[in-house]
Amino acid sequence: MRTLIIILFLFTSQFIQSQEKKVTTNLISLSSKIEGMLIGSAIGDAAGGPVEFVSPPTRSFWSTTNKKITKKGIEDLGKLFKLQPYPKDVEPFAQWESFGPAGTITDDTRFKMILFNTLKNFDRELTEKNFAQSVLDFRNELPEKYRDNYDEWIPEIEYATNWVLGKRENAFPVERIWGGIPTMEGQMPFLPIAALNPQNPEWCYLKTYELGYFDIGIAKDINSALVAGLARSLQPDGSWENFENAMRTVDPYNYNNVLYVDRQLIRWLDLSHNLVKQADGNIANLFVLLENNLQTIYWWEAWVPIVVVLSCAEIVDYNPLAAMQLIMEFGHDTDSYAQVMGAVLGAIHGKEIWDKAMRQTVNNQMKEQFGQNIDDWMTLIEKYRIK
Repeated sequence: MRTLIIILFLFTSQFIQSQEKKVTTNLISLSSKIEGMLIGSAIGDAAGGPVEFVSPPTRSFWSTTNKKITKKGIEDLGKLFKLQPYPKDVEPFAQWESFGPAGTITDDTRFKMILFNTLKNFDRELTEKNFAQSVLDFRNELPEKYRDNYDEWIPEIEYATNWVLGKRENAFPVERIWGGIPTMEGQMPFLPIAALNPQNPEWCYLKTYELGYFDIGIAKDINSALVAGLARSLQPDGSWENFENAMRTVDPYNYNNVLYVDRQLIRWLDLSHNLVKQADGNIANLFVLLENNLQTIYWWEAWVPIVVVLSCAEIVDYNPLAAMQLIMEFGHDTDSYAQVMGAVLGAIHGKEIWDKAMRQTVNNQMKEQFGQNIDDWMTLIEKYRIK
């Protein structure tokens, strides 16, 4: 009898704990999750911008030792994550402020401004042509001091944009953009689409696929699946598991069943877990494995952020700030990887996962430099979200 009572007690305690976890998850409002996704992406962009393509990257103890990272090591790693000023002059695809202050964003977030301009200026009509027109109109939306920077940034994008708009002067077919390389460009503007219809990840996939005229080849599927995963993360039970599962299973164009061809997205998702397993808890090993197995040339191919984000999160047991810090220490296209990581973390955990001062710093810099920030975006999402 005593044994039975003990078993019932343990079962009841486990049930209560599981319910408490569910309640805790559900207490995160959709509004907090959406804001967490948006500001998390901007924070990642701003944090990664100053160290983008810096070689060699600055690495801490746990990224250089031959030891497995410990629980305390993960916590210590997270404490290193911070915003910092830019040690470099203006660059067209990076920051548009010379030696910009901490919290300054790059093109990953500027591209999102174009998406929100489309929502605002075309009254919710998110179509390929309206988005393309907004890309060209962005120059006039900018403060005058940034228009020369825009002119240096736009040429390659403009060729494809003009083509989509039916022009044939200063235009080339979209398939030749970036020399035919399937890039992560669609991951820059389209992550917020997840917030417009989070209860319907398939709709988010299809809308991203429709708008992403500069995504070619397998990038169309990879970048659209990422947004579908984010939509699933915004739901009350959003988690890393649900995020990845949605990426694998939301497949309206049946990429999973192409004759004789494996879906490349699945290959890269599987690789992220295999590399973590091979690294066996050692971050330095993981970095070497990433360098040797990503089969990348330019570090901004579409699959690279997916593998880097998933593997860096998993090896630190999904600790949010430690995962962000690992992006900084891995290097290469850090702002683009971190803006994806920040979006996923914010969607799962809500805005409070980010330090209030950090949120304010990025918001203030966006407003001061470009006249819009996350508060403005939240207003547009509330107005145009499908309910």
